[in-house]
Amino acid sequence: MNNKNILAGIALIAGVAVSSMAFAATNGEKPVHPKQGWPHEKVIGAHYDRQAAQRGFQIYREACHSCHSLNFVSFRQLEGIGFSEPEIKAIAASFTVMGEPDMETGDVKERPGQPFDYIPSTFANPEAAAASNNGAIPPDLSLMVKARPGGASYLYSILTGYREPTAEELKHVPGGKIPDGGHFNPYKAGHVIAMPPPLMDGLITYTEGQPPATVEQMAYDVSTFLAWAAEPKLEQRKSMGFVVVVFLLILTGLLFWSYKRISKQVLGH
Repeated sequence: MNNKNILAGIALIAGVAVSSMAFAATNGEKPVHPKQGWPHEKVIGAHYDRQAAQRGFQIYREACHSCHSLNFVSFRQLEGIGFSEPEIKAIAASFTVMGEPDMETGDVKERPGQPFDYIPSTFANPEAAAASNNGAIPPDLSLMVKARPGGASYLYSILTGYREPTAEELKHVPGGKIPDGGHFNPYKAGHVIAMPPPLMDGLITYTEGQPPATVEQMAYDVSTFLAWAAEPKLEQRKSMGFVVVVFLLILTGLLFWSYKRISKQVLGH
């Protein structure tokens, strides 16, 4: 069998597997979110793709921020994905935040953001957010990756899963049809999601030298960014965990060697 046939066979198997997982998700079973091989999920050498995370922040800012908040991430923390101090100051200043109340009048005025500020929501309060989204408050994305089974793979699957259902898939949608304002997505529990597709090819203009802004690439980038936002200390934690495991293995070896040496001296064997 030549290489072309081998590659074709692999592609066919992969296509069948993905189709099967998608069909299972529309057959009343728990949605399956295919793993994407995230570098930050490695046991050894876990790290965030900082270029992808920076692009992901751009996507969040231009495509997601109008609805979704990021209440637990400050501008200063963006240093963790490679932004420099001048860049962070410029990013913060491009946002408007509420200042401190005036000591005499109590009035609160808006001001440009500063690095110590948290990324502000587009909406003044939850009621305003609900009023702008048909009564539903868009969830905060700060901890979304930690809150959903599947983590970053869940987000990637949802963002890339929008499509028209087949006649067979439609049978497994409650009521047999997509309700008004809903969208079919095989990776969403219930197979229907209220949020319209947030991404489309070319939606974001990446800087020169970056990969094409396809839906798949943007989904990967913003999922990487939100994975970092949910756990910015993951790299340090996993690195420390590896060091601790190595230390414990060495310690265990020394204790076993000591035990054998002492038992031989005391017991004679």
